[in-house]
Amino acid sequence: MVVTFGQRGNGYRRVSRNRPCHICEKPNWCSRTQTETISFCARSNRNADRISRHGWGVYYHQGFGVDFDFDFNRSFNRSLKRKKIQVSKALAPPAIRDKVFRKLIELSPASSNDEIVNGRGGLSERGIQDYSQYGNLPRTVNERRVLVERLIESLAKAGEVQSFAGIPGFWRDANDSLRLWSEQDSFTDLMLIPFVGPDALIRACQIRFMRHVPNRSGSYVWLSSSKERSGCGPGAPLHHADPYRALDKPVLVTEGALKAATAQRFLSDRYVVGNSGVATSHREILETARGKLLEIAFDNDSFTNPHVARALAALVRLRYADQKVLAINDDVRILTWDRSIKGIDEALLAGLPIQQLTIREWLKYLTPECREQASQQLSRA
Repeated sequence: MVVTFGQRGNGYRRVSRNRPCHICEKPNWCSRTQTETISFCARSNRNADRISRHGWGVYYHQGFGVDFDFDFNRSFNRSLKRKKIQVSKALAPPAIRDKVFRKLIELSPASSNDEIVNGRGGLSERGIQDYSQYGNLPRTVNERRVLVERLIESLAKAGEVQSFAGIPGFWRDANDSLRLWSEQDSFTDLMLIPFVGPDALIRACQIRFMRHVPNRSGSYVWLSSSKERSGCGPGAPLHHADPYRALDKPVLVTEGALKAATAQRFLSDRYVVGNSGVATSHREILETARGKLLEIAFDNDSFTNPHVARALAALVRLRYADQKVLAINDDVRILTWDRSIKGIDEALLAGLPIQQLTIREWLKYLTPECREQASQQLSRA
């Protein structure tokens, strides 16, 4: 079935056998704009221009600008030249990325910006008490240029970092000057959120827009330079809220580093990790939770949003397959709370009880479409 929305040329069209996804080459689940300028891949977000809040890879195709022939695009039986997806440069070693990101946060800490600390959705509202772990990315290009100069000077004195190659968010302009993130000023303050690996080293950073930005969906993007000269993307690393915590505890996975930080504060008897979207980092989650109870605490829309339900079921399916190969039988539980509250962080801050559901119980509470999507995933186990 073809589903379209919006005005002429601006709607969305599901992929099909005749016109499969440009990214994963599959004929279902994914979609693209009618003008084929943007692809939304449900299976992959590798080297994506951005990742949706549900973990889909969003790819902007070059060569289809304002001069694109909309009438030609409606001739769906005619072939259309596909974009060659740009592959990001190789990442620097984790130790180098960690040194750069930690110094960046030290030079421009979150505590220097009241909106990040006390604003809506800020650190204080989330119950996060240690502000030193978060940064304040300057809003203007000129302020970021000055910050980069300070960063270079500081790291040069320490003699620890010789190059910024392979550091997500950094790139070089035509004059070979080092730049940071976007060439545009931001309309709002920008929180810098580190994603920490199991070795306590920062792998990458996300940016949170502290206020709504017109013509932008979602509040989070990666600190990335994948589309810039000599730049690279961060991939989709898994965040470990407290990597020093004993790994024999049950592993709880939730959406995002900020939710994970709040959950870890309240649930000290868990080892909390956060992924960048419900469809990301599944293999890393399995490796972390192997041999332990796995609790999945995605937002409550897993009961009503087919994309989230499918992604959650895909994680469960992989967990079952992993258990079968290793001949182990660990439990999986879906965590839920008052359905009027979206995230586990909000529920914990409000003092609401957290309930555990088995997979069978979770399936019973899903909407029919969600149950169909989840069951299709689980049947592949």
